[in-house]
Amino acid sequence: MISKNIKYCLIIFICLINVHCYAENITLEILSAKVIKVVDGDTVYLKHKEYGKLKIRLADIDAPEKDQPHGIDATNTLKKLIDKKPVKLKKITVDRYNRIVGIIYANDVEINYYLVRNGYAWCYDKYNKRVKIKYAENMARLEKIGLWSNQSESPIAPWVWRKNKGKKNE
Repeated sequence: MISKNIKYCLIIFICLINVHCYAENITLEILSAKVIKVVDGDTVYLKHKEYGKLKIRLADIDAPEKDQPHGIDATNTLKKLIDKKPVKLKKITVDRYNRIVGIIYANDVEINYYLVRNGYAWCYDKYNKRVKIKYAENMARLEKIGLWSNQSESPIAPWVWRKNKGKKNE
């Protein structure tokens, strides 16, 4: 006969195994979902059948803020590309704001790369680990497209814009 303590330990162990298996399902590498809202040039909400509403931050890139030059262009471009459309999400991590950080694909086009390559976003050097994204920014700069098109004025990177905006509010 198994003692009560051993029974309880076995029940807890079985429950932990089940919870662990469920957590693995949530962290699937690629999810199919539908875009329900484009917040700005690098943040969207997706609707997934099983996991519900998910807030996504595009990995490796930083788009201009909405109140920043080119911010509305970046947001509108992202809307045209994926708003209300099915996409695939490759989850990279979860950030400190509890957003999923990932790469979005629509019709086999990597949206993160597309935005940088066409001058709607920067390579976010602080977090980027992919040469492809840095290359995309360098090409957009060389071709003077998007936010790189004004030769008389260098664009302000979003991370600098946010930092300066915070200083103005002090």
